[in-house]
Amino acid sequence: MMRLYSTLTVFMTSMGLLVSILASGFGGERSEIRPSSLAGSWYPADPDELRAQLKNYLVQAHVPKIEDNVLALISPHAGYRFSGQAAAYGFKAIMGRDYDRVIIIAPSHYERFRGIGVSSYGYYQTPLGRVTVDENVGKNLSRHRLFTFKPEAEAQEHAVEIELPFLQLVQKNFKIVPLIVGELENDDLSAINGLLRPYITEKTLIVVSSDFTHFGARFGYLPFRDNIKDNLEKLDRGAVDCILRKDNDGYFKYLRETGITICGYFPIGILLRLLPSDAKGVLLHYYTSGDLLNDYSSTVSYVSLLFHQPSVKQTKNATH
Repeated sequence: MMRLYSTLTVFMTSMGLLVSILASGFGGERSEIRPSSLAGSWYPADPDELRAQLKNYLVQAHVPKIEDNVLALISPHAGYRFSGQAAAYGFKAIMGRDYDRVIIIAPSHYERFRGIGVSSYGYYQTPLGRVTVDENVGKNLSRHRLFTFKPEAEAQEHAVEIELPFLQLVQKNFKIVPLIVGELENDDLSAINGLLRPYITEKTLIVVSSDFTHFGARFGYLPFRDNIKDNLEKLDRGAVDCILRKDNDGYFKYLRETGITICGYFPIGILLRLLPSDAKGVLLHYYTSGDLLNDYSSTVSYVSLLFHQPSVKQTKNATH
């Protein structure tokens, strides 16, 4: 009986996922709403509880005053009990700023494919309501071979959804462009840069969804066994330094030399190509799950980074 119950559970779970995937449509067909896959687990399902949790994180986040335009955030994507406080730093920095479009660039955790998946949905649902997908951008991008509809990846992917409740709390009228990044080659980054750039204006925010080092046997990454806390920070900050310098070549060299397990390494690489020459980066916050649990045998690092740039108006004023 126990074996039968287990078999039926697996079957029903598989069928639920299959229905979700089929509902999202193949071959470029779009479904209306992507339901939340995280509510009640990665964050509260009750909207009042979720809103209170997010506000508490935002209150505790102390960010420097930034007069420039905020172009981009790099934000973590674990369950809020782990990464919520780090993420709050970036999202607090954009409170009071209005964006028409938010491009969310996230790694694919569940499906392997070449290129970038664009959204098969018209809306994303969270306990705080629906977020509209900018369908025109997705359709236009899908005309290029590197961008395709990947409903089987999107139906499961947490790295996009986890950013949405924060955005819903600190922004008002915006659309999202969810991009789920698979495997890329060096030449792809230049092509992607050219394809995305027309959609980036002063009213566009880029959110790169990425955790940093995944350390421990369960992640298959044990570059050191002693003084783990300090060595982890040194390892993470080496990557952060490359990113803040916008050193794309140095960043990928650091990845190769250290093997650092940054899950959003390609999304970060895409951002580094997109950033203008006068953009400046700021490290807002850093900690690890090991810091929270006081256990570094298996730990993930959470980093909040921001990039800003003088506005066109500021630049004009500076020349007079």
